Amino acid sequence: MKTLLVGINAKYIHTNLAIRDIFGYIKQNNKEEDIQIYEATINDELDDILEDIISYQPDAIGFSCYLWNIESILYLAENIKKIRPETKIVLGGPEVSYEAENLLERNPFVDYVILGEGEERFFKLLLHLKSGALLDTIDGLAYKKWNDILIQSPKSYVNLNKIPFPYINENENLENKLVYYETSRGCPFRCAFCLSSLETAVREADLDKVEQDFMRFLRMGVRIVKLVDRSFNCNLPRALRLLEIIRSLPQDMIFHCEINPELVNEEFIEALQGIEDRLQFEVGIQSTNPETLKEISRTPNTKKSLDGIKRLKSAGIKLHVDLIAGLPHENFKSFGNSFNEVYNLHTDEIQLGFLKLLKGTKLRTDAHKYGIIYRSKPPYEILYNNDITYEELCILKGIARLLDKYYNTGRFYHSLIYLEEKFKCPFELYRAFYDYCKRKGLFKTRHSLKDRYDILYYFAESLGTDIVNFDIFKDILKFDFLLTNGKAAMPRCIEACEDREFLTIAKKYIYNNKWLKENLPQAIGFSNHELSRYLAYGLFNYDIPYNYNVKKKKGVVFLQKNNKNYYADFEV
Repeated sequence: MKTLLVGINAKYIHTNLAIRDIFGYIKQNNKEEDIQIYEATINDELDDILEDIISYQPDAIGFSCYLWNIESILYLAENIKKIRPETKIVLGGPEVSYEAENLLERNPFVDYVILGEGEERFFKLLLHLKSGALLDTIDGLAYKKWNDILIQSPKSYVNLNKIPFPYINENENLENKLVYYETSRGCPFRCAFCLSSLETAVREADLDKVEQDFMRFLRMGVRIVKLVDRSFNCNLPRALRLLEIIRSLPQDMIFHCEINPELVNEEFIEALQGIEDRLQFEVGIQSTNPETLKEISRTPNTKKSLDGIKRLKSAGIKLHVDLIAGLPHENFKSFGNSFNEVYNLHTDEIQLGFLKLLKGTKLRTDAHKYGIIYRSKPPYEILYNNDITYEELCILKGIARLLDKYYNTGRFYHSLIYLEEKFKCPFELYRAFYDYCKRKGLFKTRHSLKDRYDILYYFAESLGTDIVNFDIFKDILKFDFLLTNGKAAMPRCIEACEDREFLTIAKKYIYNNKWLKENLPQAIGFSNHELSRYLAYGLFNYDIPYNYNVKKKKGVVFLQKNNKNYYADFEV
């Protein structure tokens, strides 16, 4: 019997952990099992994927189903069944683990649905298919029997220590991939919008196994590991031990983790010292409105959460913070307050997301209670509710795009700080920026990176001279551009005033080893050719970025090295 496990990933750099766990578990229990893995992306042509899958001539296919791929998978499954009616179609994953009866009724080409964890259940299913035995002994399985649909509820959890290392093929090139891994499953929290709240039993793999797996990642050249644990620090002693393991690994491995900021204490902060550059934390704030937090079963202790983020930021950790628009009791104004409180923390990234009514969650069940109307197709995103209108959510979507293109890139850092000072609060700035872009029709076209600098400048220009000093703002934009783009051609809004005389002065500094050692040590060891190639220079009329209100003619040399930006002033 030939079996194919299929993962349709959101992006090429992603890896599908679920099918790899299932593959490893089955191979560990039966080395002779004829089973293979196939991965593609949602950007690939579906008919190309279909052709690839059929070429395997599988007797059974297991699809890993999520919000982003379920419609593609149903298309593939329906056509596979038409081409090979004898092939058994098995769906699993968070998108099909709930409302399985409806799925089977509407899609007759689907034979089985695995509910919850798939490793042991898929293995048992294959054994039963090969032997012809009854399926009623397999918990967490939904299937059709004659004219009936049978739902066998999940009753057990797999022992994480029995799941082997998921990336069995050590010759696989994972160097440029975002590699997913889990050290635990389950979540101790009860967030009403989240599927993880439905799996209350927190289970943990032995840390000796985790350490061994990390070492295997190291040998495979893995650079970034995304830990899918629902809360990295919910068990503090274990989190501290994980940090010790990370500390023991070479410097070029980065770990991305979800973290609860309320649980951040001094001991945890101390454990981060020395490995700050190797950690990226994602923090789900969602809202700072106490009424909203209470309604979605989140702690209303906003101050403690924000304080935790401040401590992590002070510790030098790269932070990604999430907000969700469309939650119960959160109107446009109160969301603006949540936005301001989070924005003022000045974390590295802010994701403004929109409520999705996921199957199985409490909020989906109680949607009528809050007047939540949402899209019928994945990702089941909110259209409006009793507290916020469709039009207001559209405005927030525009602001979310501006956050991604401007704030989250880090390329406009000083320019945005300057503009923030011209408004009562950050939300007012972004609302004004949104209104400008909407009025100019800028959301309907694509823009290059250079275009974005021009757009920001012309937005600032639209505010008028009584608000913005254009000479200063041009200098700030110029600084931001050179800092993050180096020797690239300047945007139209930036006036290139660097003449031959200025460049001659600049080279006197950069070819002086003593000056470099004192001011730009990152460039020490470069040849003259490399200095000319990698360094960029700018002439400024104001003391950017220290005090832009002070007129000061000066030169600045810029360097990008190892994904970091450096600069140093020199006199002209």
